[in-house]
Amino acid sequence: MASRQFFDPLVLLRVAPLVTTSASLWYSVDQFGLYTLLLGPRLRETAAQLLPGWWQVNLAPGLAAIFGLYGVSIGAGVANLLYKGGVGASRLYGYGAAFALSHFLFVPAVMYKIKAMVDDEPKGEAPAHQRRWLNVHVVRSLISDLPGFLCFLFAVTQSLKAV
Repeated sequence: MASRQFFDPLVLLRVAPLVTTSASLWYSVDQFGLYTLLLGPRLRETAAQLLPGWWQVNLAPGLAAIFGLYGVSIGAGVANLLYKGGVGASRLYGYGAAFALSHFLFVPAVMYKIKAMVDDEPKGEAPAHQRRWLNVHVVRSLISDLPGFLCFLFAVTQSLKAV
């Protein structure tokens, strides 16, 4: 068996949700930058033509990334919450998992906007749908994604002191 000096599975368990929420938060900021640029005055007309195809091509890979990242965040957060070891950070892992799960509470607020962009219905209105999606995205990022990241950050700093 490998020595814990080189690889400690407990450290991996403790750090995993921080890594995945960091990636989720980066993805969120990246989306904000991209869609804000597309909705700006210089690209508005291009966006009306580009967005439906963009969403058609990128929806499935984007959903895979989201479900993968948030799945690991939630699963590892719950595992850290339940792991016996008396670490005071376990509540923070639970809160982080709850915030990560709360990301999906916004699905009803965005799914019809995304469908309208994919279907380009009504024709040429994709930028308006994208703007509405972006508004929800910002709120979701600030009240779900950022707090989840912070919970995991503080949980990791507390729990690694104990490992």
